[in-house]
Amino acid sequence: MRSGDLVDALMALGFTQYESRTYIGLLREEGQTAYAVSKVSGVSQPKVYEALRRLESRGAAVQVGADPLRFTATRPDELISGLRSEFGARATAAERELSRMLSETGEPERSPAVMSSVVSRDVLMQSARTSIKSARTKLYISGWEGELSELAEDVDSAADAGVASVALVFGRGPAPIRVGRVFQHLSTAKMVYPNHQNRHLAIVRDGLEAIWAMYSPEQGWTGLISSDRRMIGLTRGFIRHDIYVQKTFEQFGPAMEEVFGPGMELLADVFTDVVLTDRSTRAAAGDQHLRSAG
Repeated sequence: MRSGDLVDALMALGFTQYESRTYIGLLREEGQTAYAVSKVSGVSQPKVYEALRRLESRGAAVQVGADPLRFTATRPDELISGLRSEFGARATAAERELSRMLSETGEPERSPAVMSSVVSRDVLMQSARTSIKSARTKLYISGWEGELSELAEDVDSAADAGVASVALVFGRGPAPIRVGRVFQHLSTAKMVYPNHQNRHLAIVRDGLEAIWAMYSPEQGWTGLISSDRRMIGLTRGFIRHDIYVQKTFEQFGPAMEEVFGPGMELLADVFTDVVLTDRSTRAAAGDQHLRSAG
């Protein structure tokens, strides 16, 4: 370690710059006078005397002679051990006082965690790869096959490391992710693909981080990355509830389309309770689907 780095390290432990330089100077030779330490450390003699007394009071230096005054540095391992004990005692005392304060005043209001903005596809994909590579226990992923195909290798590596994953894939082709639990978004396939222009990518890592991004022709990719537990819960809930629909549709798809129409279009209309109750309505819905598909 360079001398400048060592000075910085000692200052981070609470020493002043003069104390740090003086201590380093003492390490060069045992039993030095203030004059000698001043020469090797570059600290003026008046400042050296002051620094030596402070180091002595902190247990970082020991006086070993009186005529003339001579000082020796405390061995670094002993110094660090003493500092560790001192800081540990201070931390324990601070923890005790903080606990006492909170017991009297209650928990303080917590500020929302900082959210980072995503403003391009490159930033989004790099952030997604970093998040997946950082996963240790569990991944939730939802997105379109184009973006997920670029992340498939990272998801494979995460699975090899023991990370459990569940993925919801939008698109007509084979799911690019082949590990963990994989669901394809089939319930709206007959309606969404002919007309859909917006895309999204959602990832939740270990319950610690959420990524939510959307694409539109007007704005391109925009989104958020957050460790806020509310954002995490919202994104995870979005993915899970969409998977609930896909699992239901897999079992009861034909019957559900009999009621809600191709692609369950009427189910998506949350402002009404319209269903296909007669043949004419069903025929009209079928014609509308054919026009949309065309």
